[in-house]
Amino acid sequence: MSQVDPPPDAASSPPPVPASRARSAPPTVLVLLAIAVLVAFVAVQGRSLWDEWGRLKRDLTRVRQSAVVGYHNINPNPSYAQKPADWFHDEGEYTLLWSGWKHGHGHRWFRVGRGDVDRGRISAPFGRDVIQAIDYPMVETDGGDIWGRIPPEAPVIGQELGGVLSVYPLQVLDKVEVVNDEVEGRPFLVVYNPLIVRERSVMVYEPMVEGHRVTMGLSGYFLDSQPMLYDRGTESLWVHEGEGLRAIAGTHKGRELRRIGQPSPISWSDWRSRHPRSRLVVGADRTRDRPAL
Repeated sequence: MSQVDPPPDAASSPPPVPASRARSAPPTVLVLLAIAVLVAFVAVQGRSLWDEWGRLKRDLTRVRQSAVVGYHNINPNPSYAQKPADWFHDEGEYTLLWSGWKHGHGHRWFRVGRGDVDRGRISAPFGRDVIQAIDYPMVETDGGDIWGRIPPEAPVIGQELGGVLSVYPLQVLDKVEVVNDEVEGRPFLVVYNPLIVRERSVMVYEPMVEGHRVTMGLSGYFLDSQPMLYDRGTESLWVHEGEGLRAIAGTHKGRELRRIGQPSPISWSDWRSRHPRSRLVVGADRTRDRPAL
């Protein structure tokens, strides 16, 4: 008599999977592929979005930097006079350097001791006071219209002068190169050199000779890549040498103005956050005559 296999135990067998569920469950490989595609998409789009954000930030920076801040009277005073052929020549015991043309006076000259200035070391002239120094600064203190318009990333130069934190936008210094400043009754001279690295481009001096103040203008010359200044009183010629501003020719030859600072640039936002109460130079008062000393 043949044996008949017993029916399978219903309790030990898994229930059948509905055909609809079997069709809807994707295979593992498809899941992994989908994840890989998603990761790649995010990576590509993320890089694109990051680049777009960087471009947007640069555009915003350019917009801020091109905005009109409104510094007062820092424009140059261009001269269209042509220098004469003998712009540097000797007359007897003197050397004459052309300093420009003045209506009603004709050519003007710096007269210095013969041999005091080496022609081979100076630039060709572009005219005295074409770049206009600031003789009477216009300032804002602890805020103001211009204070609020300076771009956050704009470089400024700041230093404590006469017990007062004073700050000069580099854009102003680049236009005027010299600021004859006065703080709490004490004179200071700020000089910017556009031909050297920005970190060492600004010097601050004490402009006193034998107890008297001197004020400086731009001669229109550079000597060994240093701006050559002239004092208003004697028209002696001055350049930075060693640790000070030295008169190399003229009445004050050999005199030296002591350097009291060489501040490095800092962003306006950093300076403002550290020193919210400062004296900000925002331009020049050109309604007054130039100093005679």
